[in-house]
Amino acid sequence: MLLKYELQETARYMGYKHGAEPSEEICELVDEAYIELCKVIQPKYIYKEYDFTRTEDGIMVDGIEFKSKKLLTHIRKSTSIILFGATLGQGADALIRKYSVTDIAMTAVAQAVAGSMVENLCDIACDEMKKEIKGEHRPRFSPGYGDFHISAQEDFFRLLPMNKQLGISLSDGFMMTPTKTVTAFIGVIKE
Repeated sequence: MLLKYELQETARYMGYKHGAEPSEEICELVDEAYIELCKVIQPKYIYKEYDFTRTEDGIMVDGIEFKSKKLLTHIRKSTSIILFGATLGQGADALIRKYSVTDIAMTAVAQAVAGSMVENLCDIACDEMKKEIKGEHRPRFSPGYGDFHISAQEDFFRLLPMNKQLGISLSDGFMMTPTKTVTAFIGVIKE
């Protein structure tokens, strides 16, 4: 699967203000990082649709409560929910680590390009989900956003086999490895 990156999104990840154009030199580094990342990434994703019930503080999915009033508001009209995970794989992390020893500027650029590429992977996966799971799909909502505590990752991993199918592990601090990984809830509104 060939992933792309968006220059404006990549620039934003590097700290550029909205609409600011990176220099030609930076654009060359971005292109170089993209080429090198394409050689080492192993993009994968999984998703599963669940029924859910609303609770006072969030939602209940397969007997597990996810507490977040913002998530509850975000999916207020939804009739089902998708748990979704995507990763670029260990190769992206290894390349970024290599750059961190040899070229600090390239480290920042590769981090930004990989961030844009994982977003592209999420978009590709969401397009596939829309074909398979009919209905209006709400935007992704991830643990760690707003009042949705990052510790929800632990229960998320219980419901979606992230480790087994994608090779994703979760630290004691609820951070994922590889780092260029996304988990999210997607509400589905069916007619």
